[in-house]
Amino acid sequence: MSQDELFSLLSNPRRRFILQYLNRNREGIRLQALATEVAAWENETDPDDLTDKQEKRLYVSLHQTHIPKLEEAGIVEYDGDSGEIRLTDRGTDVNRYLDADAPGGEEPRQWGRYYLLIALFGVVVFGLVTLGDGSVGQTGVIVIGVAWALLVALALYQYVGTERGGN
Repeated sequence: MSQDELFSLLSNPRRRFILQYLNRNREGIRLQALATEVAAWENETDPDDLTDKQEKRLYVSLHQTHIPKLEEAGIVEYDGDSGEIRLTDRGTDVNRYLDADAPGGEEPRQWGRYYLLIALFGVVVFGLVTLGDGSVGQTGVIVIGVAWALLVALALYQYVGTERGGN
């Protein structure tokens, strides 16, 4: 699939939600149930609180537009007889392009926690080495150097990930 085709498919929030939902629920779902989930998400309500009109509008939209586009791209398999929709392997590959902050997306990494843990580790090691015999020996310098090198490597990893649009 070309980049333009992929971006066109992912340009619609309903299709992104469908893909995120199917990525979380690998066993598949019936079209009617999926329409209910999408309608609840769009109306920011519980599925039980939806009106028949809200569900019907989404069902028609999914059946006539969104599912056929995803099926044509080879991202989902749709069985018209049973109404069952499943994600294909290609659909699983598309998941990496979905917004992690969208509903049901993965939680962003907590980089501050990683930095804090490594910094605390460095402080503890430095404290143990210096309090042990009053001087920092060669081993202590190496351990502290490794801890700080790890902190620098983590900072670089985070910087590169942020620059590329990662978490």
